[in-house]
Amino acid sequence: MTQLKFADLEAFYDELATAIDAVGPENETVFLAKLVLSIAQEFGASDRLSALVNECMETPDTSLTAGARLI
Repeated sequence: MTQLKFADLEAFYDELATAIDAVGPENETVFLAKLVLSIAQEFGASDRLSALVNECMETPDTSLTAGARLI
């Protein structure tokens, strides 16, 4: 599987932030759940999806540099 270029990841982050603002705080959780389930359906690797869920529950690494792997 290929990783996004940093510029593409940054553009997606901006698009995601705009969408979260647009749906508002009362719909943020449902929006994010729908998005994650849609991405999971496209991704299709259930074992890797489970690993990502567990990795994302860990304490975030605040020492990341631009372009570094997030998890």
